[in-house]
Amino acid sequence: MDDIMLRIKKECTGCMACVNSCPAGAISITENEYGFLFPVIDETRCVNCGLCERVCPIDKLPEGSAQKAFNESDRERTFPVEAWSMYHKSSEVVGISSSGGAFYALAKSVLDEDGIVYGCFFDINEKRARLADTDSMPLEALLTSKYVENSIGADGFRRVEKELSKGRRVLFCGTPCHTAGLKSYLKRDYENLLLVDFACGGVAAQPYLSDYIERLEKKYDSKVKRISFRDKYYGWGQYCFLAEFENGEIYRKTAMADPYFFSFLRSSMQRLSCHGCHFSDDHKSDISLSDFWRCDHFDVDGNARKGLSLVLVFSEKGKAALRAVSDVMHMEQLPVDKASYQLSPRYCPEEKLSEIERDMKMAYLDGVEVLRNNLLTKEQREAFDERQRIMDDPVLAAENPDIVGTGQIVPVRFQ
Repeated sequence: MDDIMLRIKKECTGCMACVNSCPAGAISITENEYGFLFPVIDETRCVNCGLCERVCPIDKLPEGSAQKAFNESDRERTFPVEAWSMYHKSSEVVGISSSGGAFYALAKSVLDEDGIVYGCFFDINEKRARLADTDSMPLEALLTSKYVENSIGADGFRRVEKELSKGRRVLFCGTPCHTAGLKSYLKRDYENLLLVDFACGGVAAQPYLSDYIERLEKKYDSKVKRISFRDKYYGWGQYCFLAEFENGEIYRKTAMADPYFFSFLRSSMQRLSCHGCHFSDDHKSDISLSDFWRCDHFDVDGNARKGLSLVLVFSEKGKAALRAVSDVMHMEQLPVDKASYQLSPRYCPEEKLSEIERDMKMAYLDGVEVLRNNLLTKEQREAFDERQRIMDDPVLAAENPDIVGTGQIVPVRFQ
């Protein structure tokens, strides 16, 4: 039992396929010591049907398969059949999207057929992210990246299955592990389901972010009314965290200057399963989306600094979905082998676990500001703060292009 519990701690992704599947309602959701969501079995209610084990996407994998990710000959993987660089023809859509607006186009196509879209919504009042749908809120509420754990809930997959059973078109967008969890939960392929995931860098626990927002509210003496993890004020290539307050104040920092974003990008507070992700290079979806950081030659109207989407297609259903949005997107097909650079395996050595847990505990107990200060020297903090000062001054930014840089964009021509 101890071995099983250790494996759950290290490998459970929190997809909650087991919770949604349990016929006896014997599995509940709780937070662990660092605020991550985990399933817990009430053995007094369990009927030993084994369904939770059969639907678990991790239990379908051989133990130690994360280690084998570094030896591709040891396992079979799903590879993309097509790759595209694209961005929406509407500059407004590109502006409100994290990258090029590919998700918006796919979702709108489903909605135009009276379908429904499921995705991650950040509730600013509760300061938590949760699964939501377009029957209950506008599509715009599901746009942009959220660098925090999305709560699927005890009925999230059940809600999706209910709409599918009606024959309604459904688009489900989530992390690669959550789409794998839904696919396993459903136990069959639905022609009316489009599974979309994205290049995921891991998820942080909800309390890290909610605590950070509360600290910002105290500092600005006002409630936060909106946050954005991918504000494009400094350009698409610059990771940027934005918080707007009810009193009209605005907090805006690039990733290196913002404690939450910096700590996240340093992989200092992600769920343990994210460090050895089974799905980072083996997607179970029809389509995978990401920022196309490595290419800027596809640019018909000066869009390269506003956002480009890299779209990897894994199924015939995915191909059909892209054809359906071709009239609203600028699209260029790419060689699959060259564009699949984002499908990188991850493995977490045992010796790194103590370091990771140390950082998670510090962020949970003391806050991400303390964690950032611990990870950086005084000189490094001052250098990042100086870069932020330059970027906030248009004159200085224009005079110091090398300091400002292009952020994540690294031009590579795919010929």
